[in-house]
Amino acid sequence: MSSSYPLAWKNISVFVVVGLFALGYVAQIRFDAWQFYSPSRINTTYNVYIEPQPLSSQTAKLASLGATEFMADYYWLTLIQYYGGGTPNGKYRKLAELFNTVTDLSPKFATAYQNGLLILPGEGFVDQAIALGKKGQQNLPDSWEMPYYTGLVYHIYKKDYVSAAKEFQKAADLPGAPPITKLFVAIYYNQADQRQIAYGIFKTIYDTTDDTYIKDRAAKYVGHLEMLFSLQDAVTTFHQKFGRNPKSLNELVDKKIISEIPVSPLGRNFVLDPKSGQVNDPVKS
Repeated sequence: MSSSYPLAWKNISVFVVVGLFALGYVAQIRFDAWQFYSPSRINTTYNVYIEPQPLSSQTAKLASLGATEFMADYYWLTLIQYYGGGTPNGKYRKLAELFNTVTDLSPKFATAYQNGLLILPGEGFVDQAIALGKKGQQNLPDSWEMPYYTGLVYHIYKKDYVSAAKEFQKAADLPGAPPITKLFVAIYYNQADQRQIAYGIFKTIYDTTDDTYIKDRAAKYVGHLEMLFSLQDAVTTFHQKFGRNPKSLNELVDKKIISEIPVSPLGRNFVLDPKSGQVNDPVKS
């Protein structure tokens, strides 16, 4: 008879964990609904009813009763479903919060940091991505990927090439870093074409990662930049042929320089500055 007690206590513990988590989750939803739909917040959308409402990291740790990795897995699956399901109203408002909660619950979850550093900046969470990268460097000090991916954020989204170079230098000094990482450091200080550097960085991520989602994301960036380079070449061809820059990218099609304007795998629009002839790819603000 006594042998059944440990099993009974285990079942009770599981029930308590699930119960506390459910209560906390419902309470969070009700609080957010009250906060967003109070008379002073009339213009709020209905996102609150379809977005995940993660507990704070500290509350989630308490609710897990020590099973923090289990809780991290739950939120990781929630994050994947959330991001894969499309934006509720044009912006993933809970995305940065979810990445932060997951990595607080599981501090050495390298894939979460890497995905966050690739995804968050493009969704408008640039500073949060950098903070995530810094946290990754603290919790995974031997991982060259943490400063490497952080340097990418500084490069693309902050245009802060000095900070980017410092991050790449950190990565280059860690064991296992690809030899090309040292080349990036040298290139930065010689002020080469920044888009070519970005292309090389994403190509390195694609070539070195074993994570299929990160590889796919990096491949999209590589494809996007190749399209941008191709359009820039087309503008150069147009100028050589007609002695001026095209008025728009559509004129490249009208004049048979290209057959069509490519569709970016990142969902961004390519925009031409007729005055400079520069093709840009504005990111979300």
